[in-house]
Amino acid sequence: MPCKVKIAWPILILGLAAPVLAADSGTRQDGLDWLKRIAGASRQLNYSGTFVYNHAGRTETSRIVHYVNSAGGEFERMETLDGPAREVIRTNDEVTCYLPDTKTVIIEKRGKRRFPVLLPEQLTGVADNYAVSLAGMDRVAGFDCQVIVLVPRDKLRYGHQFCADVGSGLPLRARTFSEKNEPLESFVFTELKIGGSFNHDRVRSRYAAAAKNRDWKVDHSQFSIAEVPAETGWVLTRQPAGFKKLTELKRSFAGRAAKVSHIVYSDGLAAVSVFIEPMPKGRPAQSLQHQGAVNIFMRPVADHLVTVLGEAPAATVMQISNSLEFRGAPGR
Repeated sequence: MPCKVKIAWPILILGLAAPVLAADSGTRQDGLDWLKRIAGASRQLNYSGTFVYNHAGRTETSRIVHYVNSAGGEFERMETLDGPAREVIRTNDEVTCYLPDTKTVIIEKRGKRRFPVLLPEQLTGVADNYAVSLAGMDRVAGFDCQVIVLVPRDKLRYGHQFCADVGSGLPLRARTFSEKNEPLESFVFTELKIGGSFNHDRVRSRYAAAAKNRDWKVDHSQFSIAEVPAETGWVLTRQPAGFKKLTELKRSFAGRAAKVSHIVYSDGLAAVSVFIEPMPKGRPAQSLQHQGAVNIFMRPVADHLVTVLGEAPAATVMQISNSLEFRGAPGR
């Protein structure tokens, strides 16, 4: 969930039920067509509703409103309904997160895919790394939905199950399963309205006025102010099967003096980001953290700090980190 737990870097790109079904009630192409439909519906429809996020035995309920105006701009407001108050306002790719309990505003660019936008627009490579099939019909929040199953072809990635509204293609439920085929996290709508006219008042922040007071602090540390495609000189000596380099660039972040090398690897669905920065003061120790389905592995490499994070098993994230080497700046 965006802004829930602040970590060093954004993730870019890209009741629990029984384990993933190994169904074969539809062809692979049928399943891929449904995935494409889901990816489009999440971005192109107006909808509002309430959904529940489950992970690690915890449950969080949120309300979401999403609009697309006539010019194609996306507007979204999401607020938590239990636990610490949190409101997320999105206008196209700029995300503003209000944390009233700590009087903090976090500004960042959209990165992590989140329910119901869980799929990249391009699905290249998905069929190579996952067995995609249809698994019958279900019913969620009063809507009939088609179940689509993605079974990973190895232990380097997670399994997924979606249930998409038959009328619009909007995902009503999404489940993620670990490399051991155990429930890892799930999102599900409990109440939903699809359609409706654009209403800017419904996507305005309730905290924006208060946040202008001096006792509120604004955090831009996760907002990238410049991105330049570049060869970083860092390479993988043992690249996980099915993962390909998607982007490689240098990024400048607000509040950081030095540029950060950023490389993204993807298998067509899961994305793993690699950030390399000059070693900060204090030299952080090697560590592995978890945030829902996201694994975050940090390790010092010479005079650099490498942070690798993504929605992939810990072994995959650690393999990428441990096989990363600096081969020298281009042209040397």
